[in-house]
Amino acid sequence: MLIQLPTVEQSFLGGPDREMTETAFKLRSDLIGGRAEPVLFLDIDDRTLSKLAPSPLAVPLETTPRALIADLLDFVRATPPAQAPRAVVLDVDIAQPSSDGAAGVARLRTALTNWAASPAAPALVISRQSFPASLFTFGGAVPVLPDSPYDDIVQPASNIYWGTPKVLGDENGVIREFTPYECVRTRAGVKPLYSSALIAYQYAERDPNVLQRAPAKHWIEEAAGHCSKAPAATLTRGERIDYHFSLDLAFSSRVWPNLDPHWPGFKACGDGDKTIFRRLSAIDILDALHAGGDVSHDLLCQRIVMIGGTNASAADFVQTPLNEMNGTVVLANAIRGLELTRGGLVPIPLILQVLLLALVSVAFAASAVAREKVKGRYHSLRSSPNKRRIGHRTGIILLSPLVVNGMIALTAHLAGVGLLLVTLNYGRWGFLSAPAFAVAITETIQDFLDD
Repeated sequence: MLIQLPTVEQSFLGGPDREMTETAFKLRSDLIGGRAEPVLFLDIDDRTLSKLAPSPLAVPLETTPRALIADLLDFVRATPPAQAPRAVVLDVDIAQPSSDGAAGVARLRTALTNWAASPAAPALVISRQSFPASLFTFGGAVPVLPDSPYDDIVQPASNIYWGTPKVLGDENGVIREFTPYECVRTRAGVKPLYSSALIAYQYAERDPNVLQRAPAKHWIEEAAGHCSKAPAATLTRGERIDYHFSLDLAFSSRVWPNLDPHWPGFKACGDGDKTIFRRLSAIDILDALHAGGDVSHDLLCQRIVMIGGTNASAADFVQTPLNEMNGTVVLANAIRGLELTRGGLVPIPLILQVLLLALVSVAFAASAVAREKVKGRYHSLRSSPNKRRIGHRTGIILLSPLVVNGMIALTAHLAGVGLLLVTLNYGRWGFLSAPAFAVAITETIQDFLDD
């Protein structure tokens, strides 16, 4: 029952269950198509920043030029309305200093103004970073969202939102959840800053009935009350990320699965690119735009467009259950995962988990007769005068209660992995390994005490 508590589950006691989930994620990664919206990643990579440097021998830019972001946003905004993306996420904190100075800021202001004035433009979610209040003169315990040069455009806009890209990890720093919202202090007071993934999901989901019943909806309903009553209380748990595709450092050879043939977007987009994920280097688009060519918008059609960076300056890589992954791709997993799970991963009902654990316990009890025979053989080998022989030594090791009970627990662990491979497709997850190993340890201790 303790493993149901997030604090216990995220500690070393929950290690076997986290390992079980990781194994299931790895086995199903890059194999899940589904009807969720595909993702297009416009990557501000090292090649992009190096080509935009003042000279070939200059140090690559430390921050993304705002003019580059403006060009990418203008390119996306020019998509025909019928083929427009479902949502656009800009995973670059544009409140930070710009490498192209005031001219770049002015250029991006123009792009955002045009976006806000375009009724057909999709929802644009811009990630922002909050900072500890101790860095500011007024102090306090509530994080601060500093002013940006674009607040006067974003705040009144009906299709542009600030969002938080924050994620939560376990005791080993492995990212498993995203922060659904955080309470931040602004000039307008303390208010919730919702997750970029949660906002984008609201626009990506096609079925309003699913959106209305989405398990993750409760975060939006609770946020305002939390931030008004206890804004300094940070969230200790978040929304679980359904990892189903990867993008590691060797992404040049990565192949992703195709969409479900019944994906609704095919009606508007035609039978073109079918993969659930596509990455394009931002510099390739920029070069084509500056060359005056007619850049196709087909890859944007009905997709979730992520604008972020795998460049070394951003250092935006985190450890996930799959591999070391760029933060923008983690957000993409979170958005698309919410769609696949119909609004968020939820635990298998407690009564079913208890029944499963009861079956595990019954299996241990049912194996008592067999274990007694094994134990008899184990004691026979230990008392044998020939126990120095390799065969006898190997038998003593393999038939010891620690190994036998461990193998039974490992079988339960693998059964849990198989169960997750099925239930994750229905947005369900559960605990099995930690209690199974606990039973195995108890049985082992009992066997040695009986001896």
